[in-house]
Amino acid sequence: MKKNKLSAYIYILPAVGFVGIFLIYPIIFNFMSSFTEWRGLDFSTAEFVGMQNYVTLVKDPIFRNDLKNCLVFMVLTLFFQMSIGLILTVLLNMKLVGFRLLETVYFFPVVLSSVVVGYTFLQIFEPNFGTLNTFLQSVGLSDLKRMWIGDARYALYTILIANVYQWSGMGIIYYRAGLSNISKDIYDAAKIDGSGFWQSFFRITIPLLKNTHVIILLMGTIGCLKFFDLAYIMTSGGPANSTEFPLLYLYRKFMRELNSGQASAVAIVIIILATILSIGILKITSNDKEEGGR
Repeated sequence: MKKNKLSAYIYILPAVGFVGIFLIYPIIFNFMSSFTEWRGLDFSTAEFVGMQNYVTLVKDPIFRNDLKNCLVFMVLTLFFQMSIGLILTVLLNMKLVGFRLLETVYFFPVVLSSVVVGYTFLQIFEPNFGTLNTFLQSVGLSDLKRMWIGDARYALYTILIANVYQWSGMGIIYYRAGLSNISKDIYDAAKIDGSGFWQSFFRITIPLLKNTHVIILLMGTIGCLKFFDLAYIMTSGGPANSTEFPLLYLYRKFMRELNSGQASAVAIVIIILATILSIGILKITSNDKEEGGR
């Protein structure tokens, strides 16, 4: 019996070692270095400064603005990705003509590189010769032309559009799986009772997809907290930090200012926020389930 237990531990040892080296150790190292004044790559030069890096982050208006950008971006992204994903999934589930082709078209952006998506939308929103402004001018709507990525009022929303375009197709995959678990008999019974399409949608489809909603909320929340690529490609955080996110702030601190200690503090703050928001989402949804069960 003991020999069998020992064999089991040996089998899982490589996985435990991999997680320990590439996940647990970096988090612990980041946590330790976040309490130091450390510039460069040699950790022997680090000096312990206590909570100073975290105090600096709290007082930094740029970092607070980055968190605000992240929160606005998160709320809008989750709303549009979930709404578009659910609507497209319901339409695809009707199996209209050409729905197989549409499945491929809707999911195609997900497999594209963020670099490709970023540069594509950069060309669309380019102020001088971009596709959007060129189109507006050609149809006599020159008054609607804007400095889309060069104006702090619009830049964040251009990135939002690119992100929603890229990831809405992923929601379709999750919602298709969720819809497959809803028995057709429920819809048939509702139809017999006189329920129309919209009544079934709001009273059956949306409530019974609750677990799928939670999964997408969790993944979307964490994804927004670690959002970097499209913002870096399209605007590099500008103009005037209007599209800067916490990870762009971290990148600037580490790569440009070589402030490794403060960059580590940013990483720890992101981990803490991701943990708190994830627990909050799970807590709220579990409470809803308990109340529904009563």
